[in-house]
Amino acid sequence: MNLSTYKNKEFLKEFIDSNLVEKGNSRNTASAYTNDLKQFLDWSEKNNYDLKIIDENKIEKYLIYLSKRGYKEASISRKTACLKAFFKFLLKENYKKNNIMKNISRNNKSKSLPKSLPDIELIKIFKLLNKSKDKNKLRNKAIFEIFYGCGLRVSELINLDIENINFEESQIKCTGKGNKQRIVPTNDNCLKSINDYIELERNILKIKESRSLFLNKNGRRISRQTIWTTVKECTKDLNLSIEVTPHTLRHSFATELLKGGANIREVQELMGHSSLAATQIYTFLDNDWIKKEYLNSHPRA
Repeated sequence: MNLSTYKNKEFLKEFIDSNLVEKGNSRNTASAYTNDLKQFLDWSEKNNYDLKIIDENKIEKYLIYLSKRGYKEASISRKTACLKAFFKFLLKENYKKNNIMKNISRNNKSKSLPKSLPDIELIKIFKLLNKSKDKNKLRNKAIFEIFYGCGLRVSELINLDIENINFEESQIKCTGKGNKQRIVPTNDNCLKSINDYIELERNILKIKESRSLFLNKNGRRISRQTIWTTVKECTKDLNLSIEVTPHTLRHSFATELLKGGANIREVQELMGHSSLAATQIYTFLDNDWIKKEYLNSHPRA
């Protein structure tokens, strides 16, 4: 037994004893805590994570691991509560300098995961867009690529200016809620679709708003309603499992990244979420998709 394993067992015993004696927890609660903590400590040791260096990101990684293993929300919520109590104990014992569980929560009430598209249906959509004969086909393709490849909100997409697209660095700068700007990396498929739209469709319009990236037929910035109508019209005849909206494509972006192993904090930044709680819902993944293996964080990257 190495020193780290010995320490872990000692901390576990002291924590359980303190809950029985000081807090008067039942034997059943103590047994549940013991099992939950043994599982967490085994996972930590397997990944060479010493309790001293465990941080918030590693806890989130563990909770995502549980979700991928098929644990229900109620079970993950209970295990989270156990970890909160355990790390509060370590803080009290001066083994940890700060409460790493302060910003982490899991609600045991059933939450419906935002609807996301299966990979095979996303392929169908992009195949249709490639074959489209619509007069705005290049604009439509670029819109879908940005929603799915960058996870932008509708308001962020319609407010994009040409100068926000950095072709050299493969980045898009957008302005989100509260006028907060963020830079989102993108991929070659997305950049090509934007460039094709600019060169072959946008430049032949009588442009009245030269800075705006996406324009309507009158050469002015595209409207929110046009975006929603475009997404609906492009997918209505595909017989997909769910109705597709701009939000569906954004949700698919986030879900694919987390399934591919992306850090939840990174996904929070990419999505422009001010709170980690808004991103955490994506950690409760659809069991049908958990079985699939993703070599990269995003299939079109």
